[in-house]
Amino acid sequence: MPQPKDLDPYTDPRAFYGAELRRLREAAGLSQGELGSRAFCSGTYIGLFEAGERRPQLELSRSLDELLGSGEHLQRLCRLARTSKVAGYFADAAELQLQVADNVPGIVPVRDSKAAPEGPALAFARERWAPFVAALGDGSL
Repeated sequence: MPQPKDLDPYTDPRAFYGAELRRLREAAGLSQGELGSRAFCSGTYIGLFEAGERRPQLELSRSLDELLGSGEHLQRLCRLARTSKVAGYFADAAELQLQVADNVPGIVPVRDSKAAPEGPALAFARERWAPFVAALGDGSL
C-alpha cells in the first residue's frame, strides 16, 4: 500500500483542505476507498484531494462534511481552496495549462496571465465553449 504524500498543510489552501480531509477521514477510521464509496466516488479521487492535486468541489465537500460529521468545516475550506487569481470560470483551465507546462517538454509555463493571454488552456476553452457562444449569439439558447 502506498504511503500518503507528505504534505505541508500550510503551503496553500488546497494542501490545507487535503490535510484536514485526511485528518477527519483517519479520525473516523475510514480508508480512502471506504470514504470514497460512501461519497459515491473512488478512493483514488479522495486521495487526489488529500494530496492537494485537485480543486475541491462544494457539493462533494458538503457530502464529506455529512459523512464525517464535521459541520461545514470542509465546505468553508473548499471555498478557500477554490480561490484563484483568475476568474472562476477559467480557473480549472488555467490550472490545466500550468500542469501541461510542467509536464510537456517544450511548453514554457505562464505564471503571469498578463504576460501571455494566449496559451493551450485558452485555446482549449475557446474550442470547448464555441458552440455555446454561437448558440447564444443566434438566440437558440
